[in-house]
Amino acid sequence: MKKKTVLIIAFIFSFALGLAGCDSSSLGIVANEDGNIEIIAENADKDMTGTTGTFTLGEGDDVQIEPAFEEGKVLVQFYPIDAAEDPEAEAEDLMPQGEPEFEVEVSGTEPIECGFAAGDYLVSATVLEKANGTAVISLITAEEKDPWTKVSSGAEAARGAGNMEDFEVPQQLKINDLTFSDPTYSYLDGVAQAYYESGAIGIYVRKACGIYGGPMTDRDLDSFPQHWTQQVGDDVDDVVDCYGMEKDSAIVIQWGDAEEFYTVTSQGLGGEEYGMDATTVSWLEDIID
Repeated sequence: MKKKTVLIIAFIFSFALGLAGCDSSSLGIVANEDGNIEIIAENADKDMTGTTGTFTLGEGDDVQIEPAFEEGKVLVQFYPIDAAEDPEAEAEDLMPQGEPEFEVEVSGTEPIECGFAAGDYLVSATVLEKANGTAVISLITAEEKDPWTKVSSGAEAARGAGNMEDFEVPQQLKINDLTFSDPTYSYLDGVAQAYYESGAIGIYVRKACGIYGGPMTDRDLDSFPQHWTQQVGDDVDDVVDCYGMEKDSAIVIQWGDAEEFYTVTSQGLGGEEYGMDATTVSWLEDIID
């Protein structure tokens, strides 16, 4: 897994005495305990600036800025560091050069996500309007955005998940009046996944083995007002747990034991929820292996 790299080699404060001689104005850039960049503005006056480096953005990574400003606005700029520059140079010798690769005005409390070219950057903060508050700059790695490893078949997903003999799902699913075809496959350590999409509905099928201890669905099961079980075989233990907004219209179904466990989740992609009726639940439990 890619390692986050955020090295802080500058801590710049600018101070200005207030008219009463007791108020101060400061803008600082520090490394917080999580290793992220934090901009701290205390009565920071317009045009105050600070710079720090090196901030490393990996291929596929994004940048997240989480502001908490009571007032004011700060311009954050990311300047590429020339590979020819001396890596041992002191902070004060590293100055922004040329045009920034990316810049954004930061204010208020609304988080900002942005992406630009991978590389090493100096980060510069300039006060645009008298500011009080903080902003934390961190990485969202490619793995964090999509931790699933994509593969071309259910068998590959089973091998990647580990401790799983196979993962078999139908090439085509018919759920109520929608047909889902050509699933894509992926895996995490301990769980294999097949994903289908039709119109504004996605269907996630997951199989887990004993080594997996994470959630089997991205839906919040506690948010569903209805939870019921459906008998699907002759044995008293042959039951499927169903969750939904109303009975006989399941959004999430789960079954299995400690060694092999299965979940099918219906996910609306901007449209209405799409539930699975009792006949569909029985068929899915029988066809998925």
